[in-house]
Amino acid sequence: MIKDFLLNMPRSIIFGPGKRKEIPALLQVYGDRVLLVTGQRWFKVSRFNSEFQAMLKNFKIEHLCCPAGEPTSCGVEELLAAARSFDPHIILAVGGGSVLDTAKTISGLLPLKDRVVDFLEGVGRGLTIPGPGVPWIAMPTTSGTGAEATRNAVIRSVESSAKKSIRSSYLLAGQVVVDPELTLECPREVSGMAGLDALTQLIEAYVSRKAAVVPQALIRDALPVMLDSLLKIALNPANLEARSGAAYSSLISGLALANSGLGAAHGFASGLGGMAAIPHGLICALFLRPVLKANAELINSDLELLLRPAGYAQKGSGGAVEWHSAKVEKLLEAFNLPLTLSGYNLDRGLIPEMARRSSGSSMSGNPRELSREEREEIICRMI
Repeated sequence: MIKDFLLNMPRSIIFGPGKRKEIPALLQVYGDRVLLVTGQRWFKVSRFNSEFQAMLKNFKIEHLCCPAGEPTSCGVEELLAAARSFDPHIILAVGGGSVLDTAKTISGLLPLKDRVVDFLEGVGRGLTIPGPGVPWIAMPTTSGTGAEATRNAVIRSVESSAKKSIRSSYLLAGQVVVDPELTLECPREVSGMAGLDALTQLIEAYVSRKAAVVPQALIRDALPVMLDSLLKIALNPANLEARSGAAYSSLISGLALANSGLGAAHGFASGLGGMAAIPHGLICALFLRPVLKANAELINSDLELLLRPAGYAQKGSGGAVEWHSAKVEKLLEAFNLPLTLSGYNLDRGLIPEMARRSSGSSMSGNPRELSREEREEIICRMI
């Protein structure tokens, strides 16, 4: 019998190389006052900049540049103030996961007067977004977080040094335009970390306690594509076919996590990411291997089904968990990424606090409960 499920999705998704050219027609539906949200650097130096300028020439544009790094509560507050002064009809976000999360936060909170931190899970006042905000259009320039398709925005609280989510179906994008050509300029290292984040999302959403049948079906198609695409991107970042495969799989990972939850690897990323400046995708990729091992008894048969189209065949005693962990390690090496976090010189005395902070929404989706001692042991091995 099929389990009950609810699907939260953007209103429409447009996918394919060159689809950015549909942006003017999409914007016209909402009005002429466009709040353009981008990162500090990519939009300015990209070869696509002049093309965007031409597409937007008939609109009244207010351009907000997000500060470098992951969004913080204070940084988003400043951008919100500027957005309220402009009073846009529509928000167009062009960038990576941090840009998209910033834009969706602005979208949801722009009509409200409360602070950003008041909406953050676990650290604020527990406020929820009461209704639709300003509509927004998502255009990702990386293939990783899947933020274009999710209903949460990850924000670092400056007050509590914690990385938490604002979560609401009202944060979903009105339209998503995934143009793989926009990812061609993504640096090789960033492509690796972002892609491994999406790969982790696909795996964790598939075996999550909250897994739903529709996301699982999408993941079975997307995961082999992502594994193949990432290896090709590591060899040749200009490979558009591989970039398209990664962009598609990243999109599916966002749809999957929005409707099936995640697991312990993302729980650890939340805990450590709020305490140290470590790339989110790297934490996820590194913790996926010990997390798979910790869950092996419960997930091995599901992973076997998922990984067969990617080339898995039963060999040795480790099964699908060992096979996929080896694939992740190979990808880390292909992108010249570290195999542990030892290079970040984290204070081992903070391990108990890191373990405590790893509890939350993502950890609750893990196939089984990880004890405090297990979490501390996993962190100890990784740092």
